[in-house]
Amino acid sequence: MSFSRLPRSPLAALVAVALVLPVMASAHEGHKNNMSDAEMAQMEMRDAHPVADVAAATADGPPIAEGERAVEAVSQPPTAEQALDAKIAENRVTSVGDFLGRLHPLAAHFPVALLLMAALAEILLLMRPALGLETTVRFLVAGGAVGAGIAALLGWFAGGWRLDDRSETLGLHRWNGTAIAAVAGIAAWLAFRSAGRTRLRIALALLAAGILFQGYLGGEMVFGPNHLGLE
Repeated sequence: MSFSRLPRSPLAALVAVALVLPVMASAHEGHKNNMSDAEMAQMEMRDAHPVADVAAATADGPPIAEGERAVEAVSQPPTAEQALDAKIAENRVTSVGDFLGRLHPLAAHFPVALLLMAALAEILLLMRPALGLETTVRFLVAGGAVGAGIAALLGWFAGGWRLDDRSETLGLHRWNGTAIAAVAGIAAWLAFRSAGRTRLRIALALLAAGILFQGYLGGEMVFGPNHLGLE
């Protein structure tokens, strides 16, 4: 790949960030404010099409004077740099809880990798007992359980401390993540027992299925309904 093909100005990157960040931030704020999925979709459409909203508002309101039309016509939209600066200012941390909630996506990746690798190692152990992967499975499950507990706690900070959510997607994501942390703790306890491994394998299978479903729900929360285009 030739470096001459890379953009010489950060303008393209700034534009991409300015377009993507509002969608992710609006989804986060919508869930934080306990909005329903329909309300968040409407908010994202309004953010994506502000001109249409202005036109609709002026169509229902009083007529605009010619001088005001002239001022509106010559007004220019903000540049990519200005939009990025505005979004950075909007996304400033407001509290310790807000900061902890923002760490949830970062913390969630580690237990996902460890627990899925534990399930894979257990499958290999089932197929080839001579590999002696029992210690490896214990290490992966224990690390994954600790990480899952931390990620679940940070997820509660991110989604707000309540037991019921107006967003069905957030509700499923919240309780599925909490269940993953609980089952991971049980799996870690089973991994260090010398008894048969059947119950551990059942727990790992449940964890693998739950993690895959959790990833789908996370995509729905960030990118919107039907983000895989399956419907």
